[in-house]
Amino acid sequence: MTGDGFERHLGNKPNMDRRERVKALYEQGLTVREVADAVGVTFQAVQSMLDRMGVPRRPRGGNMGAHSRHKK
Repeated sequence: MTGDGFERHLGNKPNMDRRERVKALYEQGLTVREVADAVGVTFQAVQSMLDRMGVPRRPRGGNMGAHSRHKK
């Protein structure tokens, strides 16, 4: 409160916090779907946030699993 009965506008702080969390989770290795579930938003919302923030996207499919013929 500012003392005049009006709360100070904080801008988009909740959205900024969410975007930073989405970015951090994705960069830790979670899939877009896992990030969406963890944050409580849609798959498409996570994709949009990552795109707007310019986060490089990993290729789909996770070809480094134990069953992969591309495993190094």
